[in-house]
Amino acid sequence: MNLVNRLSTVGSLLKKTTNSTTTTKTTSYLLINSTESTNKLIDNNNMVQKKKFTTPSKVNNNNNIAKTTPSTMTVTPMSQCAQALLGNRFYTTKPDYKADKPYLGPPGKLNEVVKIELMEKEDAATVKDIWLQYHLKKDCLCAVIPKDIYKKLIERSKACPLFIFPLPGDKGFISMLYQNQGDHFVFTYLEQYKKHTVNAVPWMVASHYTDFIDTKEIVLMRAEPNLEVLNNTQAQYLYNQLQTYLLDDNKYKIMQTFTNRPNEFDFNDVIKNMDTMSLLDDKQSQLISNVIEFEEKEAELVDK
Repeated sequence: MNLVNRLSTVGSLLKKTTNSTTTTKTTSYLLINSTESTNKLIDNNNMVQKKKFTTPSKVNNNNNIAKTTPSTMTVTPMSQCAQALLGNRFYTTKPDYKADKPYLGPPGKLNEVVKIELMEKEDAATVKDIWLQYHLKKDCLCAVIPKDIYKKLIERSKACPLFIFPLPGDKGFISMLYQNQGDHFVFTYLEQYKKHTVNAVPWMVASHYTDFIDTKEIVLMRAEPNLEVLNNTQAQYLYNQLQTYLLDDNKYKIMQTFTNRPNEFDFNDVIKNMDTMSLLDDKQSQLISNVIEFEEKEAELVDK
């Protein structure tokens, strides 16, 4: 039984659920258990090699240490991400990171971000400019993807809904698991997924909003990194890897091998491709366009 058939037994690799702990509903992205054979495949391809890479910021593992007072000792609970990375030689959580709320990823629907009824009155070029400029100073990635490119991207993503990408760290790399959930792409640390499965915290979620795909022939993308473990440069690196593998015919064949003929898959092929990409190369992605100056009229359409 090939990987696609095995995955179909558990349905979608990711599951959207609604949290009801507050009066405001938020969408969270939770992993679900894979089959035993899929886990075996993941285990076999969890390769770590020593390579020299330069990261945009230094890493350390001191952000989750025990805090003491003169009279008592209080241990600050470690986050799931910090626990998963504990002792890792190549990657750690971000220095001085302090979470004011749990990571939830981007909004599940476009109407939670912009006023769709007003955006619908604008042409595609104006919507593109508004979307890109609106996200200019936010801790997230954005893109406006042409309809034809997105169709190819999403069709191939659904056909190969699972893959492993390397993320460069300090003189080495860690393995990141990518999973498809319809119009959402989710990334998490492979070791974290293997340990926590359904409760694994994502490192990044990229949501594609197709509200204007027919009327304006564009798709809006917003990707939010988990800032405890990723900055925007690293997040863009992951998204760039995925879109490159999905759109490049030769690289897509590697994903097809992983999905349909896992016994023939060689993770070294992915490592070789990683050598050609740089975390600091801001011209990698053809999907992320330039932004324009933010105007008052455009602010009126997105601010709620």
